[in-house]
Amino acid sequence: MRHDYIPLQGDWLSQAGFTPGMPIKIRVMPDCIVITAQNSRELFGCAEGLSAAHFSKKKMDLWIKTFPGALNDTGDLPVIRREKPRYDCLKRSHD
Repeated sequence: MRHDYIPLQGDWLSQAGFTPGMPIKIRVMPDCIVITAQNSRELFGCAEGLSAAHFSKKKMDLWIKTFPGALNDTGDLPVIRREKPRYDCLKRSHD
């Protein structure tokens, strides 16, 4: 039996600063998976780049407002309310 999935759940998500319903971006490279918060402004660039026909900014605005998870178009930064993390995942212990 093949298991081609990675369950992304657990306390580490909130400890890393992710909140329920937060839009995320996942990049996959050889031997590497990167998960970051999705910048809603970046979605416009993705839609323009993928469109074979005319791109309607008005329709895209409507789509973002009705997108599951309620994306916030705030310009360059997503609106994210985070608690202070219990640990810094980038710090290394000095054993």
